[in-house]
Parts: sequence; C-alpha cells; structure tokens
Amino acid sequence: MKTIILNFTFLLLGATLFAQTTWTVDNRPGTTAQFTSVQAAIDAASEGDFIYIHPSPNAYPNITINKEIHLRGIGHGPELANGESAKISAMMLFTDNLSKSASNSSISGLEIINGINDNNFGAISNVLIQNNKIGSISLSRPFNYIIQGNLFNSIGTANYLNIFNINHGNNIITHNIFIRNSSSNTQINGTVSGLISSDTFNNNLMVFDNTGTEKIAFNNCNNPILNNNMFLLTSRDAISTIISTINNFNNIPLNFQNCLTFAYGGQTLTTLNGINNLNNVNPQFRDIGSPENPLFTYTKNYKLKAGSPAIGAGSDNSDLGIYGQGFLFQMKGYPFDLPYPTSININNAVVEAGGNLEVVFKANANVEN
Repeated sequence: MKTIILNFTFLLLGATLFAQTTWTVDNRPGTTAQFTSVQAAIDAASEGDFIYIHPSPNAYPNITINKEIHLRGIGHGPELANGESAKISAMMLFTDNLSKSASNSSISGLEIINGINDNNFGAISNVLIQNNKIGSISLSRPFNYIIQGNLFNSIGTANYLNIFNINHGNNIITHNIFIRNSSSNTQINGTVSGLISSDTFNNNLMVFDNTGTEKIAFNNCNNPILNNNMFLLTSRDAISTIISTINNFNNIPLNFQNCLTFAYGGQTLTTLNGINNLNNVNPQFRDIGSPENPLFTYTKNYKLKAGSPAIGAGSDNSDLGIYGQGFLFQMKGYPFDLPYPTSININNAVVEAGGNLEVVFKANANVEN
C-alpha cells in the first residue's frame, strides 16, 4: 500500500462559462499550468480569451494588457489556498489607437499591489474592474468603465482613483470600499480625483483613518453623480470635522444626494452639500468590532442591522452603502462568474497501487456573501 499526501489548490471553471480559449498561469514550483508568467499567457492568447491565475506566495511581475483579455483569480482573501491570492505587482492597460487595445477586457478576483494605469496611451473603453484588491487606479481617457466591488486599501498620500484627462466619460464607480489612511500627519491627496458630470460614484464606502487634519474625499471633480455613499471617520482622529472636496472645477461645490457621514470619534462633521443626506448618523453595521471601527478586515460585516437609518434611504429607495441596490459585495473578492471552493475532503488517503482516490469537493455559487 502507498500513502499519498495531497495538497490541492483548485481554480474552478464554470460549467457553461465561455467558448473562448482558457489559459492557466501558476508561478509555483512544479506547476502543471500552461504558463508560469501572466505576461506570457497574455502574449499567447487571442482576443477574448480567459486567463486563470493561480494563487501563490510570490507576486507575479508587472503586466501589460494590449488586447481584450479576461483575467481571473480566486479572490483576494480566499478561504482555501492557505488564504493566498493571485497578486500582480502592477497592471498597465495599453492601446496604440490602431489595432491594439485593452478595451472590453475584464479583471476580477485579483490583488493588484501597485495598481492599474494606462500611461496616457489613448482612449480605452468598456473595461470591467470588479472584486479586486487594488493599490490605486490612474487613468487618462476611460470611457464606459465599470469599477465595482473592489477594496482600495493602502498606506500613502496619492489618489486612490485618479482620472487626469477631462476627455473621458460615462464611467461607473460603485460598491467599492476605500480605506483612506496615512501614517503621517501630512495632508493627503483626494481619495478620488478627476470625475466629470457623466461619471457616477454611488454606493461606495469611504473610511478615513489618516491622522492629518483634512479628510479629502474628492478633488478636481466637475459635478459627478454622487448618490448613496457613506463617508466615515475612525475614532483615531477625534478632531477633524470637515470632509473636504478641494479644487473642484470652477470652484463649484459637489452635490451629494442620499449620502451618509459619521465620525466614530464623536465629533460633529460639517453638513454635506446637497439633499436627503444623513449627516452625522451612525449607519449601524452588523459587526465592525467593539468598540466600533469601520476599517476593513475580512471578518467584519458591513451589512446593516435591522432598524439602521441607512436601510431604504437611497435615492432609489434601496439601502445606502456597498450592499445597496441588491449588490452582492464579496468581502473576500470572489469573482461572480466562478464558484468558490469551500472544502476538499479525501475519503481514502491510503489506496492500493492502481486504486481510486475518492475526493469530495464542495463549492458555492456566488449568490450571496
């Protein structure tokens, strides 16, 4: 008899997912994936192909996307795989404005350590960035992007989401968590910069934990749609009273609708400009620790308690925050189009030579968090 010790890491494909070619990448020793390099997989792939990137303790190097490609990981904080994610150092979206473009690509279930940028190459459109952990996003001319379900959580003073060319439009930034922190007392740049009137920023959760006196949510913005968001200050700073929106286009104040503010340090924050806002109101999350602290950890629950004033308080009569409008926010970053594994059990770890190994594999569909 032979004893077999097995260490499984699964990256599942849905049974009816896609007709395009699927490629796999794994940079761990002894891999059976087709590639050890994400960039090599992109270079080999055709327009519309899917690339599944296995979790690893080692980050994958920088990549450039220059065609329609769909990247998938298993989530940025998965239950299995020893909690390891597929981490990419940085990602560049490219176009030559002729035959090569990252337009129509999608990115989900990954950790992008140093963020996503397009290096001002040209207009890129219809990109989905969903359910990732991201250092920052810097874009020049994005059109019709959907940026949703992501966690922005890094320490620094730079913008987390910056669009630096006014020639863009129709982008939707929705149901994301922005943890705006800094280890110094210096002023930080705006969390979000460069939005214009055709851009929508709704149902996001923005948490300020920097110790400086200014909490800067937006700068250089020209009247984007700002609905159903929450802006929270942790108790680490019980002095600041203003969530600043500096350097806005033509000094026109931003118009907030059905948004919420609250300071866990007990201070009263300046009223937001706009209508139907819940100023200085505790959203009453189900579980963010005791004492309450809205900083992100995977064990927290940002769903609303029964009786929360944020329930049904949205501009569309849905809830405020990341679970509003029925959005199934994934705390661990699971992609919506893949089931995620919950357990793997080996029924007969000891088998005769030539015998069958019985493995029970369970997975859940992403129908709720």
